[in-house]
Amino acid sequence: MPYCPNCGGQVNAVHHYCGSCGKALSDIAESESESPIAVERDGFLSLRSLSYVNDLWTGEQEFDRDSVSYKQLSREVSGALGDFARLAMVEDLDLLQLWAAGSKTDLLNTPKEDMNREQIQDWVAALGLGRTLRMYDDSLHTEFEDEFDARLQKLIEVANEELDDDQTPD
Repeated sequence: MPYCPNCGGQVNAVHHYCGSCGKALSDIAESESESPIAVERDGFLSLRSLSYVNDLWTGEQEFDRDSVSYKQLSREVSGALGDFARLAMVEDLDLLQLWAAGSKTDLLNTPKEDMNREQIQDWVAALGLGRTLRMYDDSLHTEFEDEFDARLQKLIEVANEELDDDQTPD
C-alpha cells in the first residue's frame, strides 16, 4: 500500500486524495477536471468529498471525524443546507416542481437498464430525495419519510388522473 508524500499516511493506489491530510495525490485531483468516481454529475460536493464518501461506502477508508476530508465534507454539507434554507425562504417555491422543471426525462416509464445518462441523473436525484428524508428521520428519530411517501403516492395518483384526462378525446 502506498503512502502520502505529505504526511506519510497510508493510501490506496486508486485514491486521489490523502484521507489524513487531504493532499492531492494525482493530477486528476489537482486539476479536479474529472470525477474520481466514474460518473459525470452536477452537485454540491467537491471531487475530494465525493472520493471520501465513496471510500467510506466501499470500506476502503474508516469514518474519522478528525480527518481533513471529513471536515471538508462537513463544510460542504453545511453550505448545501444553508442554500436549501435560502430556497425555503422564497414563497411559493416548490422543491419538487423546481427539480421536475430541470428534469427532461420520463422516469416512471423507463426501465433502469434502458436509461440514458440524463435519465440516470434524474433517477439518482429522485433516489437522493428519498435517502435525504431517511437521513432526516434517522437523525431526528422521526417518521417523516413514511408521511412523505404517502403524500408522494397521492401526488402521483393525481398526476396520472390528470394525464388520463388530457389524453381522453373531447
